[in-house]
Amino acid sequence: MMLQSGIAFYLSRFYLYTKINKFERGNSFRKIYLELKQESKDSANINEILVNWTTIDKAWDIMREKITTPPLSLEHPNVQRVIAIAEDMMNKGKILTIERLYNFSNNILKIPRSGLISIIYFLINNHVLLEGSKFSRDTVLVNPLRKNILEYIRLNRCAHFSLLRKKVLQERDGNLGSSGQLVWHLEMLMNFNYIKKIKVGNFTVFLPIEMEVELGIINFLLRDEINRKIVDLLTIQNSIKNSDIFKLLDENRGKVNYRLKNLINYDLICVKEDPSKEVYLNPDKQEDVINILNKFKKKVKLNL
Repeated sequence: MMLQSGIAFYLSRFYLYTKINKFERGNSFRKIYLELKQESKDSANINEILVNWTTIDKAWDIMREKITTPPLSLEHPNVQRVIAIAEDMMNKGKILTIERLYNFSNNILKIPRSGLISIIYFLINNHVLLEGSKFSRDTVLVNPLRKNILEYIRLNRCAHFSLLRKKVLQERDGNLGSSGQLVWHLEMLMNFNYIKKIKVGNFTVFLPIEMEVELGIINFLLRDEINRKIVDLLTIQNSIKNSDIFKLLDENRGKVNYRLKNLINYDLICVKEDPSKEVYLNPDKQEDVINILNKFKKKVKLNL
């Protein structure tokens, strides 16, 4: 016990020396140990002969490797090799597990254990590989239907579940594909970090993974024609009385009021606190709202 506690003490001191760069990298544990032992008041209680210096120096080699290894990236050759091994393994019908991938890769690649484990967890944490799956981030898009779902979401910048089912899963005879089928494909795309989902009112909305949630909400709300009319009106007139909007738009009052409440709830438009109760575009979101509105206008023109 005294030996173990002594080793722990010296290794802790060694870590501090590392942090403040008081010795050159490459010094062995033994040299540092002897320096510290000389300073330590408890050195007499440590039996140097019993210390396994080979094991300790090996541990230092691993630590030094971690210090000098550059950050991982998908372009790194060893990362690409592990991906190839994983895909080959899954193509043969084997489900991916960390242990199985480690054993396969360890038999093929000449990579230190710590480095190989780092690569595997890098791929898992970045959704390139998924434990328990037979797909990688690339092979998951081999399925044409799944690829079409992703392309539709990217092209339209957002899409809710019912719209995807109608636009992407509709069969040639006009019948819709099953909801369960769509749920499965959407979950696969989310698991591999291609898309994410948010709630907007009663709708489940899917966005490209790179899109900010706030922009996704604006995109979804402006898919509605009456919402676009309200916002467009407020870009022309700085503020308008809530009660006058439905007249200016020549739309049903109930429909306009419902949408106004939504736009206010999601902070796209604001209400003045004075007695006029006029509404106006939120200055903090005005630029994003106008940019997205203009994209919808261009799309409408192209479809005419």
